[in-house]
Amino acid sequence: MLSEIKHPIKSPKRIRTIIGMIAIILSQSILVFRSWDMGNVFYFSLTAILLCLVVLLLALYRTFFKKPTELCLSNEQIILNGHMINSSDIKVIMTMGYFKPVIGILPYRRRIVPMDMTFRYLKDDDRGASDLTNWAKMNNVKMVNKSFLTWI
Repeated sequence: MLSEIKHPIKSPKRIRTIIGMIAIILSQSILVFRSWDMGNVFYFSLTAILLCLVVLLLALYRTFFKKPTELCLSNEQIILNGHMINSSDIKVIMTMGYFKPVIGILPYRRRIVPMDMTFRYLKDDDRGASDLTNWAKMNNVKMVNKSFLTWI
């Protein structure tokens, strides 16, 4: 029997997303200024800028302003960001990176890891990773070291 194990967690840093969105916004801004009189290109570029701006703001919020939460491992479930996830609903737990690894929980019937199921440990990465590995073994959940996609 496993008692409740709690670890402080934080949203992963989205530096690549932030840099990518800034690059797209800058390139589309140049196109907007050059195609001021061409209607279709102007509106397409303006729409791309607005969408990228929304993604950029969301990534900045999740990276720098979202407060740390807690990961709670209990007998057959994980409580993550206020959501209870049963071990039978988890297809695989993926770890990406070596220093400050990002962990993603991929549920069944999903191809991309949901945004609210990615996290990194705030402190004591090694103990958190070993506790999660032990929990996965006890509940027959597959764990892999692999890159994964997530929305924003």
